Amino acid sequence: MDAHRSIALVISKYSPHGPNSAQFPIAAPSSTGAPFIDSRFYSTVSMIRTMESLLGLPPMNNNDAFSSLISTLFTGPGDQPAYTADYGNRDNGLIYTANPPNAAGARESMKMDFTHADRAPADKLNVILWKDAMGDKPVPAMLKVHHKKSITDDDD
Repeated sequence: MDAHRSIALVISKYSPHGPNSAQFPIAAPSSTGAPFIDSRFYSTVSMIRTMESLLGLPPMNNNDAFSSLISTLFTGPGDQPAYTADYGNRDNGLIYTANPPNAAGARESMKMDFTHADRAPADKLNVILWKDAMGDKPVPAMLKVHHKKSITDDDD
């Protein structure tokens, strides 16, 4: 997992689980009803193509027409209980709380350029996030690796 990857959570009564998830060899099967993990490669276009398919819409163009569907994640038996949202942080106001100006890493973060994707140095941000989550625990060496910016950056 790196900064260019995203996690997609599928919350559906049709999500595979339990013994039935063993039919998907790339995924991590679970006999306990634990969450199903699908490690296949999907892209943003896969998500769009899947939404189009679920809504009965035709593909908008060849990009989504030839993209893989995320249909494996909707092949469960349909017996999952309804999802119950946890509104704790909304109700206690924590979700609306910004980090104070004297928070760990605030001084370093204020010097970074967040006006465009990938302009802030990932190696420094990773260390700030580690320290925020782990406190005084030593920062792993792999988080301190500096990657040179690519000249072929397609975001500029």
